[in-house]
Amino acid sequence: MFDILKLVLVLLLMIVIVARKLDLIYAIFAGAVATGLLFNHELGILIDLYKTIKDWQTINILLMFFFVFLLSNILTDSGILSNMLVSLERLIRDIRFVIISLPFIIGLVPAPSGAMLSAPFVQELGTKMGMSPERKLIINYWFRHITEYLNPVYPGPILVVAILGITFKELVILNLPIMIFVFILGFVMYVTRLKHENADLEKPTKKDVLVIMNGILPIIIAVILPIFFKVNLALSVMLSVVLIMIINKLNIRILKSVAKKSVKVNLLILIFSVMFFKMVLNNSRAIELVSKAMVEYGFHPIALVTIVPLIAGFVTGITIGYVGLTFPLLLPFLKSNHNLIMLAYVSGYIGILVSPAHLCFSVTQKYFHADYKKVYKQLIPSIIMVLGFALLLTLFGWFRNR
Repeated sequence: MFDILKLVLVLLLMIVIVARKLDLIYAIFAGAVATGLLFNHELGILIDLYKTIKDWQTINILLMFFFVFLLSNILTDSGILSNMLVSLERLIRDIRFVIISLPFIIGLVPAPSGAMLSAPFVQELGTKMGMSPERKLIINYWFRHITEYLNPVYPGPILVVAILGITFKELVILNLPIMIFVFILGFVMYVTRLKHENADLEKPTKKDVLVIMNGILPIIIAVILPIFFKVNLALSVMLSVVLIMIINKLNIRILKSVAKKSVKVNLLILIFSVMFFKMVLNNSRAIELVSKAMVEYGFHPIALVTIVPLIAGFVTGITIGYVGLTFPLLLPFLKSNHNLIMLAYVSGYIGILVSPAHLCFSVTQKYFHADYKKVYKQLIPSIIMVLGFALLLTLFGWFRNR
């Protein structure tokens, strides 16, 4: 029991640091150091820091993040994404599908406060359809985040794969039912009763199809190669960037300017800190000792992997926050039953969806002038249903460990 209390203290320390509005980097580094001290691994802390610096997995994941943000920035800064959305509006005539397709397409690539990219489109169409500010926010917010459950170009899935040592294909199989359920639920709850006359737009042309293909083909390549052909994600995204440059005849100067923006130092240090935390947890035997104690005292894994990530997701407001804080701690349970990976990911994600600390939520709330209480009143029932569905999948063993 004493070992369990030690790890609880580590988690509480990290949550307190985040709650005091300090950078997540400090929380995870503090958690790593506290773990080393509490589990008699004092001398090993510096050794683990050195091992993390030269670890190929750490270097590889940092490269993945750089190329993912490079792809995202090229798509937005070059105007490819906005042109693709205009063409998409012309091709889809039912205004209900137009209004959800905009945030969905933008959600295929990660971008800080990415919901703001589609917000102006949703605002304009939503006003024509007589939607309330709260409904506009929810549609934009809900459909913007659907692919993040399994999309390998997002930080969350990248980090899950790195921490747990599973493949992207396994993660897709785990979370695909959730993604489908979330899409259908969102459509039924928020879209079906909307007006569905044809959008008042210009007729589509062959050029519109080409514009959409130019924008979406590189994203598809970046997603498919690591999932089905086990190509390194950094290499897959790098190939996508080259393809975009060639197809759209982009100037090399654009690549240089965008590359500078894509070196997100704080984010790269954060990812490094997560890998360092994982290294300390493993080498200090903290995970081994705590997992034995939990089995001995009869702690139920489902309760742990539901509650702990949910709290961390609500406090941090970002996917890499709850994954980085809690997945290393829950490693023994997640590795022994892969269904718990899906449950932990969904629980944490639900936490960030209702978190005021989530930038997409707080920024678009101000943009749409939506009332928080009214938004939560519409959002929370759907979120409870998503968690309930995830629990059912876990209990019935959707995924069989290979």
